[in-house]
Amino acid sequence: MCAPRSPVLTPCYFFLWVFVEDGVYVAILPTSIHELRDRITHALQTIIADMLHRVWDEFDYPVDVCRVTQSAHIEGL
Repeated sequence: MCAPRSPVLTPCYFFLWVFVEDGVYVAILPTSIHELRDRITHALQTIIADMLHRVWDEFDYPVDVCRVTQSAHIEGL
């Protein structure tokens, strides 16, 4: 488990986790470890570079705001 302020917890990490989870745990749950592995592999193979670029672009704005404001608290960010 990562610490709450760990640099590992990036937007790409959260995007990837939710995206894969949504692709793996659909209405009929996997019945074996092999089926689970196959579903995870398939979900990862459906991610395209453009999706990751958009996730990172969405993260860029708040990072820029924090940098400009020298990490001051900003309501709603």
